[in-house]
Amino acid sequence: MTLRMFKRAATMVLTTTVMASAALVGTAGTAAATTGGGCTGPASKQACVRTVEKDGYTHLVFDATFDAINAGADCHIRMTAWDDTDGWPWRSAPYPCGKGHAFTYDLPNPTPGHVYRTELRISPARSDFEFSEIVTSPLLTY
Repeated sequence: MTLRMFKRAATMVLTTTVMASAALVGTAGTAAATTGGGCTGPASKQACVRTVEKDGYTHLVFDATFDAINAGADCHIRMTAWDDTDGWPWRSAPYPCGKGHAFTYDLPNPTPGHVYRTELRISPARSDFEFSEIVTSPLLTY
C-alpha cells in the first residue's frame, strides 16, 4: 500500500467514524426512560412530579397545590423538590394556609438514573415545619 492510499484509507475511516458519532449523538437527544411519577393526595392537597419536553430537552416539573378549604388560618405550607439519589432539595418559601397556594418548580437538567419526588408540608404556625402533615408524590426515576 502506498503512502497516498494509506492516507486516503485513514481519512475515509476517520470521516466514517465522525459521521457515525454525530448520528448517534443527534438521535440520542434527551430521550430517557422515565418510570413512575404522577400525583398523590386529594384534590385539596396534592404533590406531583412529571416530565415535560421544552426546547427539545426533557425537564422535570415539581408541582404542589393546596386548597385552604379545610385549613385553619394558623398554619403554613411549603413545597420541596427532592433528588433522593443525592439528597438535593429545593424548598419554596413558606406561605400561610389561609389563602391556599400552587407551587411549581422546573428542573431543566435532570440527571439520568436519579430518583425525584415532590413533598408538600402543611404545618402549624410557629412550628418551623415540625409536626407537619406531609403529602409526597410518587417517585419518578429519570
